[in-house]
Amino acid sequence: MHEEPEGYEDEVTVAVEGAEPRTARAALAARFDSLAGSVIWSGRVAVAVAPRTRLELTTPHGSSVAEATERDPWGSTRVRGVGRPPFPVELLDAGA
Repeated sequence: MHEEPEGYEDEVTVAVEGAEPRTARAALAARFDSLAGSVIWSGRVAVAVAPRTRLELTTPHGSSVAEATERDPWGSTRVRGVGRPPFPVELLDAGA
């Protein structure tokens, strides 16, 4: 059985150490990785950040730390996080 990832597509606040927080458009998705035993989330954020930079992404639903993995040809940054993402995920929020 293949589960569709849950996601978020809207503005986020991006905080990088040593820089002022800024607002950017983001497209993020989360899924449960049974091999890792945790929720993995990733996506694109419309800011230019160097790979391996830690960022804090904040939405109206919460904040989470991610790592920049690469820049895409359009100037956005791919990010990856493990654990609770900064948006609702049914698997994590089901009994709350």
